[in-house]
Amino acid sequence: MKHEEEDIIDLLKKGNVACVKMLFDNYYRALCVFALRFLNSFEDAEDVVQEVFVNFWEKKKGCEFSGSLRSFLFGAVNKAALYHLRNSDRMVFEGLETHLNQLMEEEMPESDEDIALRKQKLFREIEALPEKCREVFVAIVLENLSYKEVAEKLNVSVNTVKTHYSRALKQLREHLDIIALLFFSIKK
Repeated sequence: MKHEEEDIIDLLKKGNVACVKMLFDNYYRALCVFALRFLNSFEDAEDVVQEVFVNFWEKKKGCEFSGSLRSFLFGAVNKAALYHLRNSDRMVFEGLETHLNQLMEEEMPESDEDIALRKQKLFREIEALPEKCREVFVAIVLENLSYKEVAEKLNVSVNTVKTHYSRALKQLREHLDIIALLFFSIKK
C-alpha cells in the first residue's frame, strides 16, 4: 500500500513509529534496487537501506521535515552505499589491458620482457578461475558487458553474476597479491 508523503511527515513530526512502516512500504524495494547499482550483493544493499531508515528515524523523529522524502532517502542511500563500498575493501577490475600497460610503465619501469611475464601470470590466473567465475569475469572485464547483459547471456540471475564476479576478484587478489592490486579500482 502506497502512502502519501504528507501523512508520513505528519507521523514523523509526532514521533509516531508508524511512519517507518509507511516509509518501508513506499520505498524499501526501490531503494534496495538503487543501492545495488553501487554494491556487489543484495544483502549489502538491504543492510544499507535498513541503516538509512534507522538513521532517518533516530535523527528526524519529532522534527520538522521539509522537501521530498523520496529525494532525501535516495540521496542518503547513495551516500551510505558509497561509504559502505569504500570501507568494505571491495574493488572492481577496470580496463584490464589499458591499465595494465599504463600502470606497468608508470609505476614499475621494467623491460618489455618483465611486463610480458606479468601479463602472462595475470592471464594464467584468469584461466585458472572456476569456469563460471571465469566466464562472468571475462564477460564483464574483457567484453565490457553489464551485469544484466551477462546474466542474460549465461541464463542466470544478476545476483548470480555478481556472486561469481566477486569470487573471481577475490581469487585473483589472493593469487596475484600486490601486482593485482595495481590494476584494481572502484568502477561500479
